[in-house]
Amino acid sequence: MASVEDRWHSKNPTGKNPKICTEHRDKGRQLYVSAVHGTGKRWAVRWWDNGKQRRKSFTRKGDADTFAATTTHQIETGGYIDPEARRTTVREVAEQWLASAEHRPSTAEGAERQLRLHVLPLLGDRAVGSLKRADIQEWLKGRRAVLADSTTAIVYGRLKAVLTFAVHNDLIVKSPCDGVKAPSVRRKEIVIPSTEAVAALVAAAPPRYRAMVLLAAGSGLRMGELVGLEAEALDLDKAEVHVRQQAVRLGKGLPHLGEPKTDQSYRSVPLAKAVVEALTEHVRRFPPTPVKMDDRTDPRRSHSRTALLVFANGEHKPLNGGGWSRVWASTLKRAKVSGAEVPYGTSMHDLRHYYASLLIHHRESIKTVQKRLGHSKPSVTLDVYMHVFGEIEDTTAAAVQDALGDIVI
Repeated sequence: MASVEDRWHSKNPTGKNPKICTEHRDKGRQLYVSAVHGTGKRWAVRWWDNGKQRRKSFTRKGDADTFAATTTHQIETGGYIDPEARRTTVREVAEQWLASAEHRPSTAEGAERQLRLHVLPLLGDRAVGSLKRADIQEWLKGRRAVLADSTTAIVYGRLKAVLTFAVHNDLIVKSPCDGVKAPSVRRKEIVIPSTEAVAALVAAAPPRYRAMVLLAAGSGLRMGELVGLEAEALDLDKAEVHVRQQAVRLGKGLPHLGEPKTDQSYRSVPLAKAVVEALTEHVRRFPPTPVKMDDRTDPRRSHSRTALLVFANGEHKPLNGGGWSRVWASTLKRAKVSGAEVPYGTSMHDLRHYYASLLIHHRESIKTVQKRLGHSKPSVTLDVYMHVFGEIEDTTAAAVQDALGDIVI
């Protein structure tokens, strides 16, 4: 509980010859001057905070009474925040959040970069307790002026997480992000390459990579899963590929082996005969390459080992972003020269979309499609491929007719 104290006076003086104050009285009662009479602010509010006494001084008694009442209410209702904690900067909170959040390495790298480039230069030196909703809205408006809405929404999500962390750690009572909405982002309808385009891309790829392109279209594996694929994960006798890891590249460093994107990304995918035959020929012509790599698939036991990669570059090293980009660009160019209608900007990830569309048009269940793609939940699959499901002919009436057509009443 907070109490108000008159620093300048005492009602019950001690010692010899106490001096009577001739300037002030308290409801008619005589006041005696204290040792600090006339210095500093007259009124002080005192309260206890986790065993430590706090004090704040005021010139006017009314202000002191109001502050004392507010502080007492906050203490009694659990809404009290240490004033020193409120002065913690956004930069310090962001550093604490980054250090404590359980992110996958690639996610952590992205979060650090987004905060460093778009949040800390503008808000980093502000005390977290000084931020108001208007400050967040002004920051958000400025980011939308220079970033795409999709990027702004991601960056805002990082800031919101940092300020929520501040709430959970008793640095502020309420997040200034409450009530501030991120930009709404309309998901662009994906353009799925045709089977003709996929065939052209396979034919246009360098021989070393043709099976990888076909496997992407025939299994839906992500690029990192393809690059990190080891020989032991290929079971060609059973026509399956097992996803247990992916290649991850942080910044400009070398790729390392890491966990798949989500827990559901650990999966086994059946392979068509054509894909099995292509992989069999690939392994014969380009035997799996032993490559020394850091293995971080178990964050508690990071170590270096020799990985037997199914797809490596011509120098027997893991594929990396820059090198593969040049290979893919030339592949696209050759595929278009062949006369195939390859959509502009087609990427390896679009081959994953192609695989998903094959399953959907074959009337596989949403759960099966999710499982094969390794999505975290069916709603993710629906969000991405809703328009593809919409292309499927409605045969519900025919299904009912097949079951009930012979019933006569």
